[in-house]
Amino acid sequence: MVFTAVVCFSGCKSAGAEWPLVAGVLDGPLPADTAPAHVLAAIQGAERFHEHDILSDTLSNVAVFSLDEVDTTSTEGYGMVVMRGAISTTFPHIRNVRQPLARYDSKAQTLWLTSSAMEGTGVAVERLYAIRFHDNDSAYIAHTPAQPYDLQQQLCKRLGYAVNGARMTFYDGSDSIVTVTDTLTDMGPLDKEHPLWIGEQMVYDLSGDTPSLLVTPGVKYAAGGALAYDCMPTLSAPLTFGADGTISLGRLSAVEHPFEGDYLDEDNNEPNLHIHYNRGDGRYSVEIGIFRLTLLDDGIGTVDGDNLRFTATDAAGNPISGIISLQGDTAVVKFTGSRWDLLPNGSEFRYFRDRH
Repeated sequence: MVFTAVVCFSGCKSAGAEWPLVAGVLDGPLPADTAPAHVLAAIQGAERFHEHDILSDTLSNVAVFSLDEVDTTSTEGYGMVVMRGAISTTFPHIRNVRQPLARYDSKAQTLWLTSSAMEGTGVAVERLYAIRFHDNDSAYIAHTPAQPYDLQQQLCKRLGYAVNGARMTFYDGSDSIVTVTDTLTDMGPLDKEHPLWIGEQMVYDLSGDTPSLLVTPGVKYAAGGALAYDCMPTLSAPLTFGADGTISLGRLSAVEHPFEGDYLDEDNNEPNLHIHYNRGDGRYSVEIGIFRLTLLDDGIGTVDGDNLRFTATDAAGNPISGIISLQGDTAVVKFTGSRWDLLPNGSEFRYFRDRH
C-alpha cells in the first residue's frame, strides 16, 4: 500500500479547532467491480447455483444470497442473487469476497447491500449498494455505490486528533469524540508528518434506521511498515443521501462492541465460544467449540441488527453460517446455513459469558 496524503498536509488544522487532521491512504477512486469474463460466462450459463444465505426477510418476502459455485465452477468471489417473491435477479459483478451484509428497509423500499471493494492483510474497504424493485419484482441497482475515496476525503477535512503521551483524543471538527489510552507501543516514535491515516478500514453498519460508515484510523510509525490498529477506536457516521445522488456523513461517534468476550459451554462449563472484535477491519473473529462434536476456528462475524452473523468452515471443508444473539450474559448460537448432517440448520447452542 502506498501512503499518499490527500487534502491534509503537515500542519493542517480542522475547522474551528487546533487539531491536526488525519491523512488518507486512498489516492484516487477505486475501479468499479467487474467479474472476469470466464466467471461471467459461467454465471450466465449456469443450470445450478450453489448459494450462501445472506438475508431472509420473510415479512417483506425479500432474500439475498451470495454465489459460491455455479454448476461445478467457482465464482471466484463474484455474484449476488436478490429475490422478491418468486423472482430472482442475479448481479454477477457485485463481489462477495468478505461476508456481505444486507438489510431491507420496507419504508424506503430499498435493499441495502455491502460488498468488498478492497481487501488484504489489515485492509477492509466496502462498497454500499442501494437496490430497489420493479413492479414485476425484478431488482435493479438504484444508484452508483458510494465511492470509498469520496467518503475518505470528507473525513480528511473533519477528523482531527491530539496525542498526549499514551493518550490519543479524536475530534470531529471542534467536538471531542473519544479518548483512548495505550495507543503507543514499543514500535518507536510516531511518523512526524502524518502519524494518523484512514482509508484501509472503511466498512458499513446496516443495523440502524440508515446505513452508517465505520472507520478505524491506523497509526504510522517513524520506522515505517504497515499501519497499526491496536487499541484504536472504530468511529461511526450515519449516511445522508441527497436527491442529486450525493452522500454526506453525519456526526462521528465511537463504536462499542457488546459481543466481544469469552463464553463458557453450557454442557461442561469450559470456554468454548470466543468472540474478538478486530479493530483493523471492523469485523469479529469467532471461534465456536461444540462439546464432543467440532471446533469452528475460522469464523468471521458482522453485526446485523441485534445479532452477530457469522460464516466459518465446517469439518468437511464447506462453508457454514449462523447468527449469535445475546440474552443478557448468555450468547445463543444458531446455525442457519449448514450442509453438514451432524449440525443441521436450526441447531442451537448456549454459552455463558466468562466474567473472570
